Amino acid sequence: MKQYDVIIVGASFSGLTLAKHLDKSLCVLVVDAKPSAGSTVESTGLITTKTYESFKEFFPIDDYITNRISAICVVAPNFKDSFFSKTNKPWIYQTDTKALVKAMVDNVPDNVDVRMKTVFIQARDEEDETIVTVQTQGENPEEIRCSVLVGADGSHSKVAQVTNSLDQNESFLFGCEHVHFGNVALGPSPSETIYHYWFGEFSLGYGGWLSPTIIDNKPAFRIGLAKLANERGKTSELLHEFTKQLFDNGTITVHDSIDDPHHCFGSLIPIGGIVKRVSAKNRLLIGDAAGYCGAFAADGIKGSLMSAKIASALIDRNLKGDREALSELHERMNNGHGLIDYYRRQTRYRWIWDQMQSNRTFQAMFNIIEKEKETFVDQFCDSKDTRRSLSWTVLKIKHIPRLFVYSFFILADILFKKNK
Repeated sequence: MKQYDVIIVGASFSGLTLAKHLDKSLCVLVVDAKPSAGSTVESTGLITTKTYESFKEFFPIDDYITNRISAICVVAPNFKDSFFSKTNKPWIYQTDTKALVKAMVDNVPDNVDVRMKTVFIQARDEEDETIVTVQTQGENPEEIRCSVLVGADGSHSKVAQVTNSLDQNESFLFGCEHVHFGNVALGPSPSETIYHYWFGEFSLGYGGWLSPTIIDNKPAFRIGLAKLANERGKTSELLHEFTKQLFDNGTITVHDSIDDPHHCFGSLIPIGGIVKRVSAKNRLLIGDAAGYCGAFAADGIKGSLMSAKIASALIDRNLKGDREALSELHERMNNGHGLIDYYRRQTRYRWIWDQMQSNRTFQAMFNIIEKEKETFVDQFCDSKDTRRSLSWTVLKIKHIPRLFVYSFFILADILFKKNK
């Protein structure tokens, strides 16, 4: 039976970052069910400034940046009203996500083995070690021994599912995104802008996004939306309707057909907040598997990178005999980064957002935020880094009349819409 110090399930941002940061004396295995590295990346690939800087510490991320974004455009539910908020330097970066993940796999250290087309099946404890069962496509199931097992396998973590003493994500958005070759034609600098659409009754749950990018050295854009997971069956149809509306009103042009995207994917996004139990003996959850994703903003890449970097040191301590080390992950995520506090704030924002059920309520919120457009992007862009609360964007004396209208509408939504 083969022996590894660490087995990581999941070859994406969290799993590959962990593999990069583990001590080079360790024997590490990464397994992933995808057919090839980066073949089906379930992420829009937007990273904030601090995440960009974190990447630069260990990876040539500039080689995979397609757009440096310095502005945000928020579009109201009527698809007509909008405002722009801009900074003097990039606050978010669009990546070529598939190429980025492939490069991360291609550049793992020599002490790391990566097996694609390999499904994690089960794990059982045997004294101080774990016997992991995996199956590579076309081969029989295989048992492998390891000292630490890490679930970096996304929002529906199989590692969490087979480990009774680990918790699992329970609430999700379902995100769907298409990539088209074409151009965006809204605002003065589309290539430097990220667009967020507040849908209201068109599609409740999250909203839509539009992000220019470069694919194969040609202009392209990513367009997507997300809904609560229990309504995921409507997502593809709504995305097509969303794309058609933007095509018809001239916001986007496509080189081929809106019915034939270059690339598409759908994935579950955890929005229930952090998972309480992320460690058990010699097993650990990181990234989305641990719920390190904003319940409101649906942003998970920074949580993936930070949890992986911190976990590398905790795993080293565990292997040296400190059996309590893995249990410190939440604490270390908050100390120095404030991420746990950020995720808790996000769950509050998520609750408020879920109460909003009508176009008029979203329009009332838009009317408040628009008055803060000069500073909105500074507040919005990365509150998990600055430790700011988005609440202070709207909770100002000058907004009291508009807040009253918004509060009235949201109360009406709670009392009437949900009971229909």
